[in-house]
Amino acid sequence: MSVGKKIKQLRELRNFTQTYVAKELGMSLGGYSKIERDETDVTITKLNSIAKVLETDISTILNFDSKQVFNQYNNQAATANGIVQNQQIIADQNIKDFFSKLNEDITSLKNEIAFLKKKK
Repeated sequence: MSVGKKIKQLRELRNFTQTYVAKELGMSLGGYSKIERDETDVTITKLNSIAKVLETDISTILNFDSKQVFNQYNNQAATANGIVQNQQIIADQNIKDFFSKLNEDITSLKNEIAFLKKKK
């Protein structure tokens, strides 16, 4: 993937507009747009400035892989879903335990009532 496309995807992940990034860089919108379209070479100095605006570093831009980001997101979502499911299982078990205890108490009270009735 080209540097321009990586910059574009990182910008989109940050929900920044081209206009915002161009303004922060002190560039025209057209000039910045050319960077994302790989129509102009990007100096290390300019890449460093872009990285700062995108709240990252040059290394992240150069090594950026959108597939890795989406895989990580999906893994985090799956983990979160697993936690929610585990919490639901625990809650269900707690409810079952609670009702089981209530049934035991009811049975015990019924036995006590029957005993007291016989004692009269």
